[in-house]
Amino acid sequence: MRTAIITIAAVALFSSIAAHSQVRTLESPPGDLKQKPAEAPKAALAAAGPDTTTETFGDWSILCAAPAAGASDRSCEVDTTLTLRGQSAPFARIAFVRAAKDKPTRIIAIVPVNVSNAAGVKIESDPGKSEIDLPFKSCVPAGCVAEAELTKDQLQGFHAPTKTAGQITLVDASGKSATVQFSLRGVDQALDSFFKRQEK
Repeated sequence: MRTAIITIAAVALFSSIAAHSQVRTLESPPGDLKQKPAEAPKAALAAAGPDTTTETFGDWSILCAAPAAGASDRSCEVDTTLTLRGQSAPFARIAFVRAAKDKPTRIIAIVPVNVSNAAGVKIESDPGKSEIDLPFKSCVPAGCVAEAELTKDQLQGFHAPTKTAGQITLVDASGKSATVQFSLRGVDQALDSFFKRQEK
């Protein structure tokens, strides 16, 4: 299995989970979730250092890290954190990344390790109508990374302002499926701003 690129979101999520000393399971009922966009940047700042910046759009943020050694541009992505109600550690994180304006956009999900690698992750911007399959690329003790390249139509599905919620579906190691909704509020503005930055 190819090693996936660990994004800013992955660093933040893995660090936050490790700080809570356990990985959250998929036992919580579907939909029992709260989205805390304002808290996610704080976790990322702690993980990535003082040169990390964030800009919030509704329930989504543009997160940028300082340029890597030898690079001139900051590494940025659009992301959101999902936290199950009654729990303090993140349950999952979803991010959009694009290496350059002429490169495809990828969607990345970072989830707990107690998932079925064979099933992958499914994300829907319009539940019941469009489904994106994200195969797993790598796992570390604190979590697993699944990712997929988006088609233009799939990416456009996240820009529709009338859609208020998407959903993510996982299958745990016992074969039990868990589906939770996540807010799409602000994702279209965040993506537009993110892409405009790359056009400069």
